[in-house]
Amino acid sequence: MQLFIDSSDPKEILQARDWGIIQGVTSNPSLIAKGGADMRKTLDGILEASPGQVFCQVIGWNDPQPMVDQARWLHRYSERIIVKLPFTVSGLKALQSLKSEKKDIPIAMTAIASVAQAYLAAKCGADVAAIFNGPLDQVLDQPVEIVAPIRTIYKNYGFTTKILSCGRFPRAFGEFAEAGTDICTMRFEFLKMLFEHPFTDKRLHGFADDWKSVFGDATWPKA
Repeated sequence: MQLFIDSSDPKEILQARDWGIIQGVTSNPSLIAKGGADMRKTLDGILEASPGQVFCQVIGWNDPQPMVDQARWLHRYSERIIVKLPFTVSGLKALQSLKSEKKDIPIAMTAIASVAQAYLAAKCGADVAAIFNGPLDQVLDQPVEIVAPIRTIYKNYGFTTKILSCGRFPRAFGEFAEAGTDICTMRFEFLKMLFEHPFTDKRLHGFADDWKSVFGDATWPKA
């Protein structure tokens, strides 16, 4: 499972990159707007900071042609960009139009919230199905078991579409990985939680206290 950071802040992206755990970046219109009034500057900052691919979403969802035009521009702007289209009828029409003219343009269908939507995204040729399971988990206040049935359906029908899950907490991260998610994206504050557990902290402090009680500040010799 690949791990991406959901962010438009180069500082966050670079810090997560320094940890050595992320392969790319996801963004959405809200995150791009959070980056300031210069949308291209924000996109450039993300591309420069990202260690790999960058998901970037078109604006609008009711008219296929403007989405097609924006997708073409984003693809030309950087081959590292995976274009995100909204899961609507018009979004699916835009997907099929783009794939008919250029099969290798990487496209993700986003805001998917059901198994049926994930099936349709794959059937229409999406490279990635971006599942909003993390936000659904928060809204419903219970685990949303959606990845496993989607994985089974994709296997049954030979779909090569990858599953992207939007993670919120370490519990969900583990569940998504177990169910077979290809990519998990998490905001910076949730990525940090993956490293944390109160039992780990307790044991490390216990080791340190026991060591210092005998050896003080000494450590093993350095090579």
